[in-house]
Amino acid sequence: MTANKNNVPEFSELSLFDISPALSSFLPEDFCTSNHIALLDDPSAKDAQNIRIGVLDRKDQDLIAKAQEIIGKKVEPVQLNAYEISKALSQIYNIEADSSAGTNLQLNSSSEIDFSKDRKPNLILQDILSIALQRRASDIHIENYNEDVDMRLRIDGTLHQVTTSLSPSNIQRVIACLKIVCDLDHLERRKSQDGRFSALYDDEGNSRKVDFRVSIVPGNHGQEAVIRVLDSKRFILDINELGMPSNILNSYKRLVNYPNGLILTTGPTSSGKTSTLYATVQSLVNRGLKIMTAEDPVEYEMDKVNQKSIDEFMDFSDYIRSFLRQNPDIILVGEIRDAETAEIAIKASTTGHLVLSSLHTRSAIGTVSRLRNLEIPDDYISDNLLGSIGQRLIRRICEECKEEQTQTDEMLSLFYDKKENVQHYHGKGCESCNGLGYKGMIGIYELFFPNEEISTAISNGTSVAELNNMAKDQGFVPLVDNALDKAHEGVTSLEEISLRIGPKFPHAN
Repeated sequence: MTANKNNVPEFSELSLFDISPALSSFLPEDFCTSNHIALLDDPSAKDAQNIRIGVLDRKDQDLIAKAQEIIGKKVEPVQLNAYEISKALSQIYNIEADSSAGTNLQLNSSSEIDFSKDRKPNLILQDILSIALQRRASDIHIENYNEDVDMRLRIDGTLHQVTTSLSPSNIQRVIACLKIVCDLDHLERRKSQDGRFSALYDDEGNSRKVDFRVSIVPGNHGQEAVIRVLDSKRFILDINELGMPSNILNSYKRLVNYPNGLILTTGPTSSGKTSTLYATVQSLVNRGLKIMTAEDPVEYEMDKVNQKSIDEFMDFSDYIRSFLRQNPDIILVGEIRDAETAEIAIKASTTGHLVLSSLHTRSAIGTVSRLRNLEIPDDYISDNLLGSIGQRLIRRICEECKEEQTQTDEMLSLFYDKKENVQHYHGKGCESCNGLGYKGMIGIYELFFPNEEISTAISNGTSVAELNNMAKDQGFVPLVDNALDKAHEGVTSLEEISLRIGPKFPHAN
């Protein structure tokens, strides 16, 4: 144990202090529980000089100054952990000891932003989460800079600034509160930490549980956090509601009814691959099949599905090997990231199992190239790849403010090689869409399933470019063409397609 010049411990065991209910009259209970602070000395004692208080962070000068103002005497901070503070508060105020005291979050659809300087950190966190749910955000970004804090919400795939008056010291208390909710080590500031928690959300009188996944990393000006919002209400588990065109949906349903083989979803991060995999699995539940999944991590729990999260002890390939001894019918692997996982997944598909997984590729046909890069032999690919579905999520034009739009010749040249007599639309921005012009997202899909001719070409090492031409000759429709259909229907805009998918003719003059 170390001590400062006043002989006050910088990190101390709670047993060193005389904690009693007599201390309850000097600091309000609500102030202590919400700020994770505990009085350790009696300010009324005759020899009382520097009054010791237990805190999570000895550098939180604003909180220390506030406690000193309430007590009316100079205070010295003593660093305690969350459990010790909770235990002290239970003795002082006769409340149940709980390492998450003061953090029982009450999320509400009617909450308004209140980030005033003196607002309690658990209430600020509560408002941040509530606002994210109100605005249909998928992620919350909290970023520390030299003298201010940025908070941004990812809504429909795009980050949007939220105006706040939060200071770096204030947000550090919020992050400390977040760590306690997640049961993380609040003293660890040099390494990143991941956690998750759940809270009840009151949505106009209807309450539901919402899960949150948290990543906290150290930064130059303090810790930063990203919170993933996992709201089951917004998660599609019905394969018929994913938004696939009927021809792709019908073909895909036929593929997932095969007893064995490999089916892959492809696309960049946040393109909806997990939703497609979950909806696929859900369509196969209650058919007398054993379904096992390995995920990083499990995002949503599904009934009658044996789900596992990978960790430092068991990775994807480890789980696949163990699954094969569990007599499964269907195996879902969250992502094929390396040659070892690719090899064992392919082998599982050859031994009577239907294997579902995802890959990071630009296109459905690009799965062939990616599997080759992962050292899977061409004949294994041709024999076992049932199909791959490429996808993106693009924003819907807001129906409340949609209007016709005249496109520039430059924009039109990116998507058409000749003049087309079609009308285009955009959203001008309104209250319903928070001035964005877009509200909600829709999936855009392409489906590649090798027939006998293409399978033979794959086994012969045919290039992906040639495979692409062969597939188009046999009716394959690329993502960008399916997206243009949505633009012609007034569902999205050319600008959005260019941003999320890219132009059809990128080198047009």
